[in-house]
Amino acid sequence: MGDVDWSALEHNYGDASDVPGLLRACASPDAGTASDALADLTNKLYHQGGWVCSAAPAALPSLTDLVSDRAVHHRREVVELIRLLAGEAVTAAEKWVAPGWQRALDDARPRLLALLDDADPRVRRETTLLAAEGIRHPESELALRRRWERETDRTTRADLVLALGTVQTWAPTEALRAELVALLEDDDLHLRLAAVHALARSEPAIAASQVGMLVRAVLDPDAVLWLDSAWIGGTSATLVHTTGGLLASDPVADSVFAVGVARHGEADRRVAGLGHAQQVLSRWRTAVEGIRSLLGRGLDDDVPEVRYRAAALLACLGTEAAPYAEQLAARTADSALRDSRVRTTVGDAAVWALARQGHPDCRSGLVERLSGDRLGFDTVLAHYGREVPMLVQPAICEVLIPLREYSDVLIGPLAARRDLASNLCRVVAAWGPAAAVALPALLDAAAQDKLRPLAAKAIGAIGPAAAAAARTLRDSAAEPAVAWALWRTGADPDLGLHSLTRQLTQPRPGHVAIALSADLGSEAAACVDALRALTRSTEDWTRTEAAHALWRVTGDPAGAVTVLTELAEPLARGECLPAGIAALRYLADIGVVDGRVRAVAQAIADNPRRIACNGGWRTFSEDEQIRAAASALMD
Repeated sequence: MGDVDWSALEHNYGDASDVPGLLRACASPDAGTASDALADLTNKLYHQGGWVCSAAPAALPSLTDLVSDRAVHHRREVVELIRLLAGEAVTAAEKWVAPGWQRALDDARPRLLALLDDADPRVRRETTLLAAEGIRHPESELALRRRWERETDRTTRADLVLALGTVQTWAPTEALRAELVALLEDDDLHLRLAAVHALARSEPAIAASQVGMLVRAVLDPDAVLWLDSAWIGGTSATLVHTTGGLLASDPVADSVFAVGVARHGEADRRVAGLGHAQQVLSRWRTAVEGIRSLLGRGLDDDVPEVRYRAAALLACLGTEAAPYAEQLAARTADSALRDSRVRTTVGDAAVWALARQGHPDCRSGLVERLSGDRLGFDTVLAHYGREVPMLVQPAICEVLIPLREYSDVLIGPLAARRDLASNLCRVVAAWGPAAAVALPALLDAAAQDKLRPLAAKAIGAIGPAAAAAARTLRDSAAEPAVAWALWRTGADPDLGLHSLTRQLTQPRPGHVAIALSADLGSEAAACVDALRALTRSTEDWTRTEAAHALWRVTGDPAGAVTVLTELAEPLARGECLPAGIAALRYLADIGVVDGRVRAVAQAIADNPRRIACNGGWRTFSEDEQIRAAASALMD
């Protein structure tokens, strides 16, 4: 290390002068000191990946020394750091890989591959990953094959199979494939499972033909051997999700796997099976029938987390869960807490499921929660990516907004909750005049700068009955929602009209102001040129709202339909952005269906996959919105 000018090198947090000290600390005889140093070093050399920093090749010889010394603590984790860096060098563009990395790795290769014969099986397993993914060289395949011939540890043998499956992706041969295929008939059920994982890396369709075996393997008592795998380590749920992921392209096999695991497994596997069922339902709208009965049975499971997940997934399915309304109603009083840091009960999920159906039995449960000391729903709007399999309660406003027909029962308890002011505003904005009794609470919310736009929109939605409340907001007429409320309630229509239309002539007006201006109709005629120009914006939301407003103001759908169709067309390919959903809904409102629009609607209707931007329960609600709009366009 002394021959390196570390200050001239860099890592993720600046110059690399601190790397030698960290490398020395990694060799400390004190395990805690070594662990802290390695964690710091890993963060600085790798962080979240994306590049291989210039300090990495300089550190590799010392990292190799560390992992080759059996007196060093945390050697498996050192191999993991080397593997992360080597893997990044394989996948990152050349410009993001330090010039000396490949030479340093070539120099270290013999010593690193020798770790496949290490006395510690954890080191051997981690090295199978390093050899297969990070050291893509003929010597890696030879070393892995040699180790396979003499390895006796079952977990390590399974990891070696997965490693050889990865080798088959970058150095494919018929001989290696034949050896992996032969393992599908092995007496060891878990080597058969490993062979499916290995082959699926280059032949994804092979997993569906083995679905029965996959179910048996993840439920088998010996599946505990995978807990220590470098490739699929973690918990029993990790094995379920990773194995189920091999079936992602086949909805039938995907469903069979989820049902098989959730129906027959021990408690932890039943929970994991329902977790996979969520992923299946999130991927495929055609998979509902096979899984729905599983969810019905799950409502009576003896494990609270199983009951919660069953009820929550039925909530995600909305009206498709109607056959289980009676069971759900019986579960609304289930006070058992789910396995989560948030105090959520099975009954909370059951109430949500009934609300998603618009079932009248949801009313008492919602009133009880709104009036009690534990809400059972979130208070903020949360969004997750499609790749994040979250299953949590939505915000209370998102539950209530579709329930306008029950406003007479629900608005009072909601308005009484001062801690739910933002939720109240959103609900009233959707319910309009039916929620007029909430005006005093809305005025309190409007007194807060942060909540004023939401409160103004709610006040405006109530209409003329809220004129007195809107007048109190005159001083904030520059806020688009306030201007709209002044116009819509009749509190000061001239001021509201002037303030709102003025927004449209400003550079880069917000899409919220554009959306509100659509309500003005022909009164915003002076803004037609501005709206037309905004339909050519580079921002999707601006174009969407401007096209809709242009139609509402002029009554002429021609230009609007062209813009909205262009924005909605990615949905026909299963690609989704929020503005695209809005564009499709606006096309359904306009109702002008040409060949291009009909093609978009038909492609959506024919797509067996869910189309959505967000993960969790939003996947289902967004897919519903998209399909409802497409259906309206095809009527």
